[in-house]
Amino acid sequence: MARILPRKPLNILLIEDDEDDAFYIKDLISEGLEKPSPQVDHHSSIASNLKNLDPFQYDLAMLDYRLGEINGIELLRNIREQGCDIPIILFTGQGDQEVAVEAMKAGATDYITKGKLSAESITKSIRYALGLQKEAELRKQAEEKLKKSHANLTLAHQNLQASMEQLQTAQNQILRSEKLAGIGRMTAGVCHEILNPLNIISGHSQSLLMDRDDDPELCNDLNSIMEEIQRISKIISSLLKFSRTGNMEFKYSDIRKELESVFSLVEKEMQLEGIKPLINFDPNTLPVHIDRDGIRQVFLNIINNAKFSMIGGGVFTASTEVLTPDANWSFYEDEDSPSPAANIPKKIVRIKFSDTGSGIRKEDMEKNFEPFFTTKPEEKGTGLGLSLSFSIIEKHKGRLEVESTFGVGTTAIIDLPAHPL
Repeated sequence: MARILPRKPLNILLIEDDEDDAFYIKDLISEGLEKPSPQVDHHSSIASNLKNLDPFQYDLAMLDYRLGEINGIELLRNIREQGCDIPIILFTGQGDQEVAVEAMKAGATDYITKGKLSAESITKSIRYALGLQKEAELRKQAEEKLKKSHANLTLAHQNLQASMEQLQTAQNQILRSEKLAGIGRMTAGVCHEILNPLNIISGHSQSLLMDRDDDPELCNDLNSIMEEIQRISKIISSLLKFSRTGNMEFKYSDIRKELESVFSLVEKEMQLEGIKPLINFDPNTLPVHIDRDGIRQVFLNIINNAKFSMIGGGVFTASTEVLTPDANWSFYEDEDSPSPAANIPKKIVRIKFSDTGSGIRKEDMEKNFEPFFTTKPEEKGTGLGLSLSFSIIEKHKGRLEVESTFGVGTTAIIDLPAHPL
């Protein structure tokens, strides 16, 4: 006969109202399990003491179906309702198949017909019940490990995705910076080469206008030439500004004063065009280390873009606030810094410009900072405003972003490192 040799004595709850049957069952258990001898806690009447029964302290329970005031299935349900999942074996009478089926539905692990009790049958039932419990525990542990692994994998995937997005942002910034730097170096030389012949053309055109003012057709053509020369001069002026962003003079300043200075230049013009300017400055705004001319140029570029998008009127809002950037704050690289984290300031001043204009089409958003890209007519813009602004903010180790919804409006966000007072 196969024997079970547990590492420690089993603590068994036996509920049997017949003392003789209880003594016989305990003897069969001892015979079948042998050493170490199981500890069998016998209760003959449980109905009056049901509330005080603690099934959680046992390794296994054995219940008789017929208990007088309460039957074994009711007791079985009570134990399961407490959340106790110990193996439970029910003793049934001869031919009580319906009882056996009901017991299994109620949560019994196994059942034994009393008429067939033997050391072997009890040992076999106990081994089967404990085996099922062990399998259930192992399955639960495996499911928990799988659930934990899945959670860890999901978190790792999210972290990887966030890292990839940050890397892509950094790569785009580096490529954009390199592209702008290369164009800046090239344009400085090209502009000077263009200016010389352009000045000669302009001088001769003006001379001809003065000498041939009696020829209306010629004068009309010469005036067209002069208009185009002025347009080219404007483009060259923008290009030269674009190429000279490295020549900056940084000073500590209150960004609100710079905004007020710029608004004083454009406020009346905006009102005449039906645009309502709103200002919301944080009274606790911290100083920033800026090139005042460069920052004012950025503000003017953004305001001019907003004005163009609000033909017919609208609302233009400018605001400032002090924020604490998190680890995901996108910054521009500093080659002298020991690590990317060293570039993240403790505080930033955020300047936000919002308009209720026409907005930017989704397909045009990625081209916003590309040199010479513009949605304006040729006579209205060169496509260098935002490129120049990006380059200037980059020199300030800040961040410039544009958010827009076509047909609703556009928001330009500038983040600059703050300097505590």
